[in-house]
Amino acid sequence: MVGRYGRKVIDALFKRWTKRIPICAELASKREADCDRSHIGVFEIGLSSEQHGDHQQSTRLDAQEISSQLIDTAKKHGLYIPTSKWDDFGERKKEPSGESIIYFNSNNNEVIKVRNPMAKAVIKQLNARNIIYEHLIHNILFPNTRYRFLGISEDLDGVRIILSQPYISDKFILPNNSLIDGYLIDGLGMKPENRFFYGNDYIAITDVSPTGDNVLYDGDKLYFIDPIIKFKRPAREALDYYYALLK
Repeated sequence: MVGRYGRKVIDALFKRWTKRIPICAELASKREADCDRSHIGVFEIGLSSEQHGDHQQSTRLDAQEISSQLIDTAKKHGLYIPTSKWDDFGERKKEPSGESIIYFNSNNNEVIKVRNPMAKAVIKQLNARNIIYEHLIHNILFPNTRYRFLGISEDLDGVRIILSQPYISDKFILPNNSLIDGYLIDGLGMKPENRFFYGNDYIAITDVSPTGDNVLYDGDKLYFIDPIIKFKRPAREALDYYYALLK
């Protein structure tokens, strides 16, 4: 990891660039989106697409039911990864993130995230039916940090969704707020909803503050590593909306 002094030096080197280089937002291609969707196709069968409101969350029973369904489906289709195999992913980071246990695979220069999809359910106002779709929306909006679905696992408190993601160098700098606004507002057409969220009729995005380390900048592109995505409508409706925009 880069120390604080090193970070200041890097920030100084790129400071002038962050003010003059425009940031272009690019959606994933239709081909990429179709590929990502096909990887989870077996899990969509039987998942309800019923409407739920912005503030309706799953009950604990709902989450348990969906977890069991996803685990059973994974076992039937050879997509189940037992906990005994987690250490095969690579070097485990000592501290987990807010919702994932993270491993680093130096051979493939990627990180593997064993994600507890319900860990931030309160912030996301999450309905359990949407948990299998979160990474698909991320991949459409932020294709240079797209996730690859690896499989389903479980821990004591429920299902785990296992994803891999390209490692983004911590030598990149933290962007300023105008760059983040440029991508999300000008590029993706989102609107600021309060101090913390950018949204539209289908989703809202948060945890993208320039004071954190969840968005990095290499002097040319922004890398949104793991923003929180909240669904305002059922995930399938949000996917239909974004699929219609893809080429």
